[in-house]
Amino acid sequence: MRRVPTITAPRVVACTIAGLLILAATAVVDVAAQSNKKPGPETFNAKASVGSEAGRGDAFVTIRIDEWTSEKNIATMEKALKDGGSAAFVTELRRAPVAGHFEAAQQSFSIRWARQRETKTGRVISVVVDKPVYFVGAGVPGAKSKEGYDVAVIQLVMDSSGVGEGTMAAAARVKPGGPDGVEIDAYETAPVKLLSVMKLIK
Repeated sequence: MRRVPTITAPRVVACTIAGLLILAATAVVDVAAQSNKKPGPETFNAKASVGSEAGRGDAFVTIRIDEWTSEKNIATMEKALKDGGSAAFVTELRRAPVAGHFEAAQQSFSIRWARQRETKTGRVISVVVDKPVYFVGAGVPGAKSKEGYDVAVIQLVMDSSGVGEGTMAAAARVKPGGPDGVEIDAYETAPVKLLSVMKLIK
């Protein structure tokens, strides 16, 4: 069984984030296509560890999922990416219903892709935010252009008790390509790690 790779940067990552993102996880146990039908809402708290040439810092973030994105809407976004590339994917993403919110530094960002797949030890959750959360390293001399980095992509790997870890491309470009049909180009020069992820128990 193949391991689901984390988001890395700055190079384009061939996403077998396919289960993470578009193609539904060859690395994840397909316990049920019903996993996205489990009711929300769910809330996850985490510490984001951010590094760049300017230094490193931590921030507390919250991911609130109100509902899982329907397979119909996911299929529409998949087709847009395949047929029209990154721009078409972003257009369809922003047409999709709001599935939840990502919150950081008193700001709230809309999640329009929320998907989960069960594993033998828990589940993998993928989230796409409809605009960039933060351009890590954009202020340093010689920083690359922000153009085209129109979304943020998050992966959480959770165990059955609701504890886990994750990674985030805080500003990203989703592209067709690679062996699995999807590539994530992260703006940041080092991965944003999501540490001490915990599901909030009400």
